[in-house]
Amino acid sequence: MKKLLFLLLLAISQVAICAQEVPQWVQKKPKPANDTYLYVVERGVGATEMEARNRAMGLVYRITIERLALPINLASINEAINNGSNYGDNAEVMNIPVNKVCEYIQQEATQYAVYVLCQVAQYGNREARFTAFTQCNSFVEKQDVAPFWCNDTWRATNYPREQYVQGFVIGTIQAGESIEQTYQRLKEKAQAEALQNIIATQNVTKDIPNLSVESWHNPQTNEVFAFAWVKKTDLVRTLKKQIISHITRAEMAIEEAEGLLAEGEKSAARKAIAKAIEHLQQVEEQQKVVQSVDSNTEMEDIAFAESNALKQRATALYQQLKNGVSVYIGGEITIFDKSYPTFINQIKQQISGIGCTFTTNEAEADWVIRLQGTTREYNTLQTGAYTAYFVMSEVILQIVKGNTQSVIYEGSFSEKGSHTLNREEASYAAYAEVYQQVATKVEEIINN
Repeated sequence: MKKLLFLLLLAISQVAICAQEVPQWVQKKPKPANDTYLYVVERGVGATEMEARNRAMGLVYRITIERLALPINLASINEAINNGSNYGDNAEVMNIPVNKVCEYIQQEATQYAVYVLCQVAQYGNREARFTAFTQCNSFVEKQDVAPFWCNDTWRATNYPREQYVQGFVIGTIQAGESIEQTYQRLKEKAQAEALQNIIATQNVTKDIPNLSVESWHNPQTNEVFAFAWVKKTDLVRTLKKQIISHITRAEMAIEEAEGLLAEGEKSAARKAIAKAIEHLQQVEEQQKVVQSVDSNTEMEDIAFAESNALKQRATALYQQLKNGVSVYIGGEITIFDKSYPTFINQIKQQISGIGCTFTTNEAEADWVIRLQGTTREYNTLQTGAYTAYFVMSEVILQIVKGNTQSVIYEGSFSEKGSHTLNREEASYAAYAEVYQQVATKVEEIINN
């Protein structure tokens, strides 16, 4: 009986813990015990708890330095905030009057959020008399209290548009929609609003690096709130790194395409230049975002000259490759010694779909395809008044690389065909089967 009672109490306590979502001090700062200090609450986000905690504390140190006009270089503090590095000891050495009393950790989908409650000096010319705080674990139930970011004034104060790109939307659960689907829909809408706040164009990337998104459902009004935000300095720093990465990849792809073109590998070169163009398009979009977010950005900060030079190289290569792979097709397909040009025309039509163009000059072709096809009657079958004709069609295929004159493939394809009208119709049926095999092999060789 005692064991059962213990398990029951344990279960009740777990439910209580789950219901206690947000500390009261996150929503409403406590009152200081004397007039020498005040309370501040800041939030930091990072890939780890340590990184998020350091960023939150960095914000506390920075606002304290700015408010008290302390003779401390903000550059080191800002760098620490951006990097999420551990610099609490340095703050003590620099005599920043801050006393951290509480923290609250949230583990989100791909990151951690840490809220810190700190006592900071009220005045710069008086010693702060910090006091003990014992209500760190005084919680309110999440479903009864709206998140801090639902409040317009709180957002304006803690996520000012001069420092943050943000999007905020309010909606309701639609008919036939689950709460999870509503969350997702409004989160995407908040992201879209944040994007529109970055730059007014439909051509810019839909992915915003470092973007955080939260949602909350008010059970009393059935409204759903969504908030998306990213710090501008974090966004710009990440985009600049991505620009350099895309430029490096674009340059590698261009060099690869140039080498392949010199070797006569036009098909592979087209694939390489397509990759380069894709990377350069990403660069252009990201450069627009950086310039929109940070009006002080210099052209050299976003590698504008480098990307422009690569665009010129890529455009020149694309012009050389836009007509596709040049193919010469020769040989003859016959049906009982009569020419059957339809077969070769069908092959041309098929491979033109993969970007091939055709030339009558074998010497200038990237690929040379030689075809030799014949038919022979091998049987007839009399059934009453009808005669069934059976024919064997065979095509010998040779594929030669134009620039090296090396034979890449040589083989034969044969199929049987039958018809009750005549042996010519039986030949058409047999060639139709062979055509599919030959076309597949030609596409395979050219594409690879």
